[in-house]
Amino acid sequence: MSASGSDGLLEFINGDTSGAVPILNASNPVNWGKLGQSIGASILATVVVGVTNIVAAISDAVTSILGGLATFLTGFEVSLGVGRYPTAEAPGLIELTIGGIGGAYGSAFEFSSTQFGVLALPVNVGIVLASVYVLSVGLQAAASRLLGGG
Repeated sequence: MSASGSDGLLEFINGDTSGAVPILNASNPVNWGKLGQSIGASILATVVVGVTNIVAAISDAVTSILGGLATFLTGFEVSLGVGRYPTAEAPGLIELTIGGIGGAYGSAFEFSSTQFGVLALPVNVGIVLASVYVLSVGLQAAASRLLGGG
């Protein structure tokens, strides 16, 4: 090929013969600046994906822990068979505690009603006041123990 023919080919490949931004440089075909930018961008993208996955895993763990705590406190459904149905309701800590206390008071009030008749109201008030006193003394002892007291 003649010199003018090779210049036409370089002009076609580069688009510009001034050499400002060549697509392909005949002496060095690798554009190291663009290669470095793409390597840097891929490293940055990998770091971003890794941080995103770590944050997602931490948030899933916290959500799972809080969901388990809520289930423990409020109750859940237990599957009785292989599939989804039939299910049974399992009470949580709050329902067991409050239900137990309510059942104890109900039984005590029922007993005092049958045994004392009209005097059941003062007896029931005495039961409630005694329970509140025992609870108050117990909470004060626990607070002093937790705060370093004897």
